[in-house]
Amino acid sequence: MSIIIGLIFVVAAYLVGNLNFAYILVKFLKNEDVRNYGSGNAGTTNVLRVMGKKVALPVFLLDAFKGCLVVLIGRNALNLDPVFLILAGLAVVAGHNWPALLQFRGGKGTATTLGVFLTYDWEVAVIAIMIGMIVLAIWKMVSLTSIVGVSMLPIFALLMGRTTGEVIFAFVLCLFSIFQHRKNIGRIIQGRESKIGQKVKMKK
Repeated sequence: MSIIIGLIFVVAAYLVGNLNFAYILVKFLKNEDVRNYGSGNAGTTNVLRVMGKKVALPVFLLDAFKGCLVVLIGRNALNLDPVFLILAGLAVVAGHNWPALLQFRGGKGTATTLGVFLTYDWEVAVIAIMIGMIVLAIWKMVSLTSIVGVSMLPIFALLMGRTTGEVIFAFVLCLFSIFQHRKNIGRIIQGRESKIGQKVKMKK
């Protein structure tokens, strides 16, 4: 029975991930698909470009919250086996990145990943966030900040002697982020990546 509950929860976590708040809020406020503008991504950074920080901030917080929620329910309410907890954490990020309800065109998973890991292991997550903020302050690129920050999760999980399961968990989340940022990586190398403050106009 515990295996069935675990599997059902993993599927539920994926569906929770499908609640893409960049898409939902922009659709509600402007009746527009945010993916038709800017980078074409349904995430916080693109919302920042097309709608500004007043909309981007709640998008970030809500996307992070759904990651927190999955781990909290899985760990505290259902007392899931660690394997299913990790699978659920991966599933909610996968649901955000590749949502079936949005034709598999979602975001890049940074906020949801942070929400998941802040709840799963806040010490490792805080170190990753601090390093990411240093990168943001120096280079002003959200994409580079996201890549570096998420990449710190497996590194510090390993350095801080966390379990093999947690290291693998963090490493897979890191791979998700790098894959979703693959075009950004190309632009960073070419010196063409957007920086904070660049805007995209949306139809009135």
